[in-house]
Amino acid sequence: MSDRAHTVLAGLEGIRSDLEDFYKDLHRHPELGLREHRTAKKASDALRDFGYEATDGIGGTGVIAILANGEGPTVMARADMDALPVREQTGLPYASTITVTGDDGTEQPVMHACGHDVHVTCLIGCARLMAQAKDAWRGTFVALFQPSEENGDGADAMINDGLTSKAPRPDIVLAQHVLPYPAGYVGTRPGSFLSAADSLRVTVHGQGAHGSMPQAAVDPVVL
Repeated sequence: MSDRAHTVLAGLEGIRSDLEDFYKDLHRHPELGLREHRTAKKASDALRDFGYEATDGIGGTGVIAILANGEGPTVMARADMDALPVREQTGLPYASTITVTGDDGTEQPVMHACGHDVHVTCLIGCARLMAQAKDAWRGTFVALFQPSEENGDGADAMINDGLTSKAPRPDIVLAQHVLPYPAGYVGTRPGSFLSAADSLRVTVHGQGAHGSMPQAAVDPVVL
């Protein structure tokens, strides 16, 4: 690890307790996609306190925060904010008891079941460390908080709302996702991993023929 990285990370122990409180509050107050108003405000308020220029409401609830620190590369770090319509059964003292009215009019439980509360907290911590250690680096750091990742429409909403004109073009974009492994470990497995679903429509045109003349036919099943 470089001396500059050590300098940035040296402040971690001093903010660990604040980050834990921040995480527990987010976990206790989850919000579904494009409804992350409280989460977004909590993030942008914190970033402004750290000295960032923050912009709210991009694509509805998206947030960007910029810390310009002289000439150098532009690095963007991104975290997703939305929770899932899942009932929490962890028994944790800070477990979610939130319910909301769904689009169909029914009451739905809400939980941070995919770790986005951790993602937001980690980026808040990263942004704070970068601000505290400005003498150790030069460039521009951009923190981006994306709504509605689970539904797949939050990124489009931010882009369609002019994200690219509100943030400098990054040289690199970094993202993360928590996994149930100890810190410092790398997990791997053969074959498919982290599956996703998609659909594909294919039209194959065959050619019919009499059963006595199969050689004149084109069988689309074989194709």
